[in-house]
Amino acid sequence: MSYERDDRDLLTMFKDGINKGLRVINIRSKEAYDTLKIKNTIRQLERRKRDAVYDMGASVYRTFKHTGKIVEDTVAARCADIDRVESEIEGWREDLNLVHLNARKALGSVMALARPRVAEFCDCGAEVREGARYCGQCYKELN
Repeated sequence: MSYERDDRDLLTMFKDGINKGLRVINIRSKEAYDTLKIKNTIRQLERRKRDAVYDMGASVYRTFKHTGKIVEDTVAARCADIDRVESEIEGWREDLNLVHLNARKALGSVMALARPRVAEFCDCGAEVREGARYCGQCYKELN
């Protein structure tokens, strides 16, 4: 009869371990997928910014070369476009930080679920974790 209880406890512990592992994998894979998407978006925006800066410089150079003047309105408009792209990049970086923060929170709750609970106290006064067969302090066999 005691063997049946031990087998059931062992199977429950095994099942709980598998479930915990699957939750961790799910959280980590979602974090990796979201991170990849956001980083790709950031790379595209940084490329767009780099191209905009290059185009602005080329435009200023061509205008100055042909007219001897720099048109401030054109430069201001291009700078405003570059600032918008930089703001968008910063927003995506904040989203990336949130993805990592949410994953850490979710992993913390999974780990909290996996911690063994105190089921009782031994005669010696030590805490006995759920599923334990022996006291961790005095090594007395538990019923």
